[in-house]
Amino acid sequence: MVNLVALTRIKNQESLVNEIIIQLSQAILEGDFKPGDKLLSEAQLCEKLGVGRNSLREAIKMLNAIGVLETKRGQGTFLAKEISHDVFNPLIFKLILEPKCAKDIYELRVLLETMVILMAIKKATAEDITEVKTIVLKTKELLENGHNNIESFVELDMQFHLTVAKATHNHLVETILATVITIFEPFIKKVLLSENGISLSIKNHTNLIQIIEQKNIIEAMNAVKKSLDEFMY
Repeated sequence: MVNLVALTRIKNQESLVNEIIIQLSQAILEGDFKPGDKLLSEAQLCEKLGVGRNSLREAIKMLNAIGVLETKRGQGTFLAKEISHDVFNPLIFKLILEPKCAKDIYELRVLLETMVILMAIKKATAEDITEVKTIVLKTKELLENGHNNIESFVELDMQFHLTVAKATHNHLVETILATVITIFEPFIKKVLLSENGISLSIKNHTNLIQIIEQKNIIEAMNAVKKSLDEFMY
């Protein structure tokens, strides 16, 4: 298990998640980690950094999203066995760490998801369509069964978008969306928590699947913006 002696208690309590990410990233770049090393336990990291569990979990979730860390259920969190130093470039950390403006995030989502849907229309296979349909069906079943853990719905929503990106069969597009979707997560959660938010998400996702199946490029451009209007407002 990696010791991470370089970690110190965080003094800036106003941006805990960012500070945790910065400290862990610096420890990686300075060689305190080796590929595959296991982090200290959650309780130990919280004590060493002087932070709460929620802030630590959010930071680890972000580093998981960009492929720096790997959390294995029942085992703990590890440094990825293969990690590119490109993930530490200024652009990615700017996206993750800077304050988020809802309007900017909205416009970024419209741009990226329109591109993804248009590419999926051209390249998605029958297997791809089945995979995204399965995610929507699972979401619908959870809702109908009275499941009330919002995190489950957020995870499925993000999984839907990542699976559509996978259907572009363009590794770069898939990687970009996988990197920035962490930024979208709080806004996705806000929408799903709104009145009928989950039902609306299911409806919009079902509509997007139909558009991909029908290869309707014109409707795709309108549908993405329409579905994200709720995301903005």
